[in-house]
Amino acid sequence: MKNKKQILTKKYLTFLRALSGWWGWLTFLIFIYDFFTLQKVSAAVSTSAVIYGVILALYVGNKEVARWSGKKGEYKSLYFGELYIFVWSAALFVFVIISALTHGFYEISSEFPATYITILGIYVLSQQSKLVYHNK
Repeated sequence: MKNKKQILTKKYLTFLRALSGWWGWLTFLIFIYDFFTLQKVSAAVSTSAVIYGVILALYVGNKEVARWSGKKGEYKSLYFGELYIFVWSAALFVFVIISALTHGFYEISSEFPATYITILGIYVLSQQSKLVYHNK
């Protein structure tokens, strides 16, 4: 039976996951729009990228604390970040190709690779934490 702390932690993680997902997809769409409109919404890009990075870090950090502070095997992640990483990687790849083929007419905002590296770094740290946890 779950105690009150476990229930609150699950609700909090569910909230942070939803918030992170919402900001992640919004930021992704803003990046796409910004790329194809020649950086017409660069202020929105910067703002959403920072907010998303912080929320993602809060979610993953709390998720890892929940994993490590519970009994072994008690915390189970039901979601796989690989697809999300693939989508961001594919978009960056496409942006680089389009930018190169148009001789820089379409430019990648500097925030896109920075956000991509943030997402990738957080993902890798989470995977390493999970690997160490399961091998302890």
